[in-house]
Amino acid sequence: MKNSRTIMAGGLLSLLLIAAPTRGDGPPPAPSTNEPLRQISRDVFQLGAVRLDKSRKTVQFPAQVNMNDGVIEYLLVNARGKSYESLLRTDSEPYDIHLAMLLIGAKGAPQTSALLNAPIVPFHVNRPATASNSPPALAIQGDCVSIGIAWQSAKGQQQLPAEDCIMNLATKTNASRGPWTYNGSRVVNGNFLAQREGSIVALIDDVDALANNPRPGNDNDQIWQINSNALPPLNTPVEVTFKLETQTNK
Repeated sequence: MKNSRTIMAGGLLSLLLIAAPTRGDGPPPAPSTNEPLRQISRDVFQLGAVRLDKSRKTVQFPAQVNMNDGVIEYLLVNARGKSYESLLRTDSEPYDIHLAMLLIGAKGAPQTSALLNAPIVPFHVNRPATASNSPPALAIQGDCVSIGIAWQSAKGQQQLPAEDCIMNLATKTNASRGPWTYNGSRVVNGNFLAQREGSIVALIDDVDALANNPRPGNDNDQIWQINSNALPPLNTPVEVTFKLETQTNK
């Protein structure tokens, strides 16, 4: 006989697919795994490797240091993503992360016609002026989230905000501290694009990633460099935490 918590969690997962809060009329993303949603305690649930805490408004999952030097365009991808230009890599599925974010109350970006009709490619400052992210055609909107990274070292647990791991070459400083934009990707022709592309957190405007960098210079693919001094060695396991904040990035 199945554990009652697994049955209840499976029912909650089915309910979420029908009633999860969304903006616009786009269909919910198609599930990519058969992982059950397991209840760990009253407010804590596990979906695959992703853990969510409804009371703390957090979503956590394991990753590892994928690069420790060079210019990058992504903070975090999975195996299908552009790991050759991403600081971190995870085995967690974008669908599972997004589902967990919906459960803690994230809504993501309004599914406007401009968003749904944008090209299915990341955007760069060196693209033509007709690129869909050229102001004011498309400004990435969504929920404010803080992103933290933690790992174990010989000195105990280390943790820091994700922006401390990134240098802005234009300002010659760390990326400014503050929230990121959880836009939640989009569904086009029945495809949940974050799942298909493996894009989770982008430094360069990418409407198909789950989350984006709202800082000035987010249209420039030449200025975001890894801050090697802040990081543990290559391949070190880390834990990534998304925390849903109260305000909205517009």
